[in-house]
Amino acid sequence: DTIRQVSREFPINKITSKETRSKIQYLKKCLLKYRKITGVGRGIAAIQVGIPERFAVIYRPEEKENLLVIINPRITNTSRKILKFPEACMSEGPIFAPVVRPSWIEFEYYDEKGRKQMWNTKDLDLQSRVHNRVFQHEIDHMDGVIFLDKAVLKELTLESDPKYYDRAKFEEVT
Repeated sequence: DTIRQVSREFPINKITSKETRSKIQYLKKCLLKYRKITGVGRGIAAIQVGIPERFAVIYRPEEKENLLVIINPRITNTSRKILKFPEACMSEGPIFAPVVRPSWIEFEYYDEKGRKQMWNTKDLDLQSRVHNRVFQHEIDHMDGVIFLDKAVLKELTLESDPKYYDRAKFEEVT
């Protein structure tokens, strides 16, 4: 099963190549098309479209450049505070399930221009909590892990309403 495959590190010296730009553009196009069709979708990892390399595209609607590419992310720190929040996945259909994760992570990554970057935004507000969750979800994909592996399975929900997340609340887990 391709979705369970661990993605390989991306060669840093090839990040700005024509072939890589093409793969990144394809992944961006897939995410935007999915969003247009469904009204949802915050991120997509390359492995989800059959490219077993460590990169993903994240949709951040509040930013002018609203598609962020993360290449070879490496988590360097995680919050001790744990939150439960429903997640879904493009690869899993209309299934929502609460997933328990650290409220924030810090990670290093390369952007699509080959520059090393650092994500270290804490869980200051709803937007930053969502971003931290999406990053963890996509990094899991790169490690061959799907959200159902971490889900509270007895709370699975089949849902097709794109406004589902408007009603969802983060819940601290002790």
